[in-house]
Amino acid sequence: MFSLSFTATAQTPIPRVGDSCPTGTYKSGNYCKPFKSADEQTIIEKSGSRCPSGFYSSGNYCKQYPSQTGKEAMARDKGSDCPGGWYRSGQYCVEYGD
Repeated sequence: MFSLSFTATAQTPIPRVGDSCPTGTYKSGNYCKPFKSADEQTIIEKSGSRCPSGFYSSGNYCKQYPSQTGKEAMARDKGSDCPGGWYRSGQYCVEYGD
């Protein structure tokens, strides 16, 4: 399984998953475009029903908590290990913070 990770900024649209967009964004064609007032935030496609540590659920997406800025996460294939410097969090691998 492959999960896309995007850093949303006021200028950067992200591919839309399904028919909805995460909070702080709006539909623009096949994309979700962040409102100009939205803070820069990592948004990843949700894998399963839960988000990894440091992220919260927003529709079909997981959005990073503002206090966790800079921490990356990616979907993990069931039964596979995470790379060095990353830890397992449900169906994800999350990068160890500083």
